[in-house]
Parts: sequence; structure tokens; C-alpha cells
Amino acid sequence: MSNSSIDFNALPSPDVIETIEFEQLFQERKQRLLEMAPQYAEALELESEPLVQNLQLESYREMLLRQRINEAVYANLLATAQGADLDNLGVFYGVLRSPLEDDETFRLRIRDRTIASSTAGSKAHYRSRAIEVDPVAIRDVEIDSPIPGQVRVSVLVRTGYDVDEIVGKVRDHVTAEDVQMLTDTVEVVSAELIPVDVTADIYLHPDTPQVIFDSLEQSLLDAWELSAELGWDLTPSWLDAQLHKDGIHYVERSTPTALITIAANQCVVPGNINLTLKSRGEL
Repeated sequence: MSNSSIDFNALPSPDVIETIEFEQLFQERKQRLLEMAPQYAEALELESEPLVQNLQLESYREMLLRQRINEAVYANLLATAQGADLDNLGVFYGVLRSPLEDDETFRLRIRDRTIASSTAGSKAHYRSRAIEVDPVAIRDVEIDSPIPGQVRVSVLVRTGYDVDEIVGKVRDHVTAEDVQMLTDTVEVVSAELIPVDVTADIYLHPDTPQVIFDSLEQSLLDAWELSAELGWDLTPSWLDAQLHKDGIHYVERSTPTALITIAANQCVVPGNINLTLKSRGEL
């Protein structure tokens, strides 16, 4: 999934963003006044002095103004804009938010559209066009070419939506005359789901609450839901990391025993999850 290529949260804070401290602003104003009127030096040492209070008030106002400027910058950046600010950015890039679409999904879709608009017929082009059909129902789209001249669009639909209906809508959209490239043969398919069973014995520390074990399966399923995407290989080390939470002494996994490698049109999903509490503090 191409979304993983850019992590908005990992981007550094823009240089234009200021670190604002009230005390620094106050001291700077105080110093400038002393340079212009050194006769007020003694008065400026008194917190009760009206002149000092006025400087504090003006410093506070400046702090609020600078913070508002920081917020305006964030509102105009794709990585940090939210709500209506993000909606307006989307309009600038020619992308409208779908009903019930959250900020993060919409943000990624705006980015995908800008990438796709530079090269017609590219993977980004078809992926962006497929997702825009229903960005709430569509979890992921992968584009590959199993044979020369063929473009395969694999669609992963979220639980609770009609897979055939969504895939049909995507097919109609990406094969439309204004989307499909003249030289491409486009095939739209539903993602192939690959169930994987997980079996493991869990050993707790002596003082670990029972709730840690009781919530372990759901925690694994939640992490799986967040991480799994088309073409995502399931590694044993990833499973071990999800199971070895705070309070877990040892995890002895029986299945899977090796890396689960999948194709671009496939998505690995949880099969039977069997976690057994063996003992506490000993193997």
C-alpha cells in the first residue's frame, strides 16, 4: 500500500513555526524599554508597578498573536490541517471529502490525487481513481500488472460493506473513458483474503493482572486491523511483538512457524486465534 511511503507524523515541524514563551517576550520588551528609558530601571523591578503590568499585558497579547500565526500555518499544511481547513485544502487540489470520511483518510487521498495527477495511467493514477469511489468503504487498493498490457486493480473492502457492490462501482469508474488509458486493459478484482491461524502459549509474570491475558486476543486483532493491507507480509516477529505486552513473561508461538508471503492482490486476515495461559513466572 503506497500510504506507508509517507508518514505525516514523522515530518519535522516547519521552520516557520515559532516556539513561544511568555517570559522571553516580556523580558525582551522590558529590555527595549530600559534601553530607551533607563530611568525606569527601579520601577521595572516591582511586580506591582503599573508599567510592569502593562508590559506583561502587551507580552501576553503578542504571545496570543504569534500562536494564532502558528495555527494559521498548520491550517494551510496538508500534514496538519483538520476539519474545515482540510476541506478547503482539498478543494484547492480538486478533491472533495466524502460523507463520514475522517481527516486521515481524506488527507491521504488528497496526497494520492496530487501524485496521480502528474502521470496519467500510472499506479498512483488508478489507485487514486479507485479509492475516490468510496473512501469510507474502501480500505486499500493495489495496482499491479500480472501480464504485459494488463492493469489489475485489487480492492480491499472494509467489513460491513457489500464487496460486490463496491468492486462493481470501482470497475465502472476506472474503466470509464475519461479514466482508463487507451492502451490499458483494466481488470478490477476483489482482494483475495488469506486467513492465518495463530496459536501461542502465554506465560505471565507472577504479579500480572488476569485482565492482561484476557485482553490479549482483542489487542492482537486491533493491531492486525491497523497494519494489514494488500501485499503486507505477516512476519512471526510482528506477531511476537503484538503478543509480548507489558506483564507478559514469555510467548511460545506454535503457528505460524514462518514468514507468510502474499501477492499484491492478497490480504492476510486473522483465522483461528488460540492463546493459552500456561503459567506465571516460569516456563
